[in-house]
Amino acid sequence: MTDIEFVFAECVRIQNAISDAVKNKPASLKDLPKEDMWGDLPGPDGRGPLMCGRAANQRLWRLAEQAVKYSGALGTIEIEPVHKALGKILVQRFLTEGRDIDEQQAERALSSAVKEAKRARMDRTHYVSCRLMYSKGPTSFAIGPVTFHARERFNELMASHFESYGRQDGEDWQKEHDAQLLANARHYYDGFTWVGEVKILNCDGGTSLERARMAVTGAVNLVHILFGSFHTRRMDIGGPRLETDRRAHMSLDEKFGLYVSCSWDSTSAVSFQDDWGTFLEGEDMAVLLRAANKALETVVNPAIKRTLGSRLLDSAAWFGDAVREASPAAQIIKAVTALERLVMTSEHDDIKKTVSQRSAAIRYEPTGTKTFEELESELAEAYVMRSRLAHGSLSPFDPEVAAFAPACLQRIEQVICWGLGLFESHGLFDRELTNRQLAEGFDGLISLAQKRDAAPGDASA
Repeated sequence: MTDIEFVFAECVRIQNAISDAVKNKPASLKDLPKEDMWGDLPGPDGRGPLMCGRAANQRLWRLAEQAVKYSGALGTIEIEPVHKALGKILVQRFLTEGRDIDEQQAERALSSAVKEAKRARMDRTHYVSCRLMYSKGPTSFAIGPVTFHARERFNELMASHFESYGRQDGEDWQKEHDAQLLANARHYYDGFTWVGEVKILNCDGGTSLERARMAVTGAVNLVHILFGSFHTRRMDIGGPRLETDRRAHMSLDEKFGLYVSCSWDSTSAVSFQDDWGTFLEGEDMAVLLRAANKALETVVNPAIKRTLGSRLLDSAAWFGDAVREASPAAQIIKAVTALERLVMTSEHDDIKKTVSQRSAAIRYEPTGTKTFEELESELAEAYVMRSRLAHGSLSPFDPEVAAFAPACLQRIEQVICWGLGLFESHGLFDRELTNRQLAEGFDGLISLAQKRDAAPGDASA
């Protein structure tokens, strides 16, 4: 209520300043504070904007944020349309209709602004360009709600939509404009090997697009984990059109003069055999894909809340960034951060031990070749390397860093992958777990791994 009163007070102050300048000294208009010209409301008479200034506009934005935060629309609409609707509603209610500014009217105004913005919500299917693999294998495959189509398959599926696109009854210049727009878009998409298709439910346009990119990126992050970082390091999402990576370098020395070199590289993964699709078959993979689906559902459907699913997607996001990162030092830092996001539950003491033990417990297999202690040691080594880099005791250009990065990525991708299977096989994605419950679960997992290591032949352990 106070914020609304402030907004209108600012409108009056600025309008009086403008009127005085026009009446007494028009040249002084240029001397009015620029902050006062930043932000406006629709005029009550419909003849132009009503200047409110930067400070009032910021308060309106905060009101819009609060309105969305405490509504059922959080995560489905952007702030901007609520902000725009709120300005119009405030003018209509309190200036045009002359209502008193009280708490009830203020709450109704905020509610009405959210309600107006919610009208833009609908289901939308998005197509996000990707660079995955070169292969004659499957032309489509799914990671949860995201379906990837090879470029040729995508063009086949979209042929009828391409054919009907444009204003059929428009003028010639409009038809030409639409045809050129589509041609430009198709040229861009044809520069990629794959396209990710995903349907986002009940969101406005901006939020839907953001969630679509998050979902497809999340699916590619999971591909990194399922197929391994080494084989997928060239995979990426969107970005500039780049069918091939062509580069050149020039150098000059006293003996040979000018030296020129050119290189060509692929922009998608090249190590996939034509039968790579069989990798996505089998019971173990079915468990992992179910887990991926449950995690990604939280992105495509705002109504679904899964705490562990969001945690796992966050971890996979850090890991995906690590895989696509060019710097070995940044790879290590991001990969270990992925571990922290996966297993930390707000602890502040002995972080290295907590991260390495919990991660080792997830990765531990009683019949495996490595003991729990060995796994813990390997993951602790990764954590220490990250700490040395982050805190400045190790140069990012030290040869030790480049040598360790591939092993670091492999160790951590295994933990996240095993985490997918563990969480799904125990039904944890379908439960809302607190940090305390997660911590207790991790402690129990550590204890179980240690007992089995201590008594390898004892099935009861």
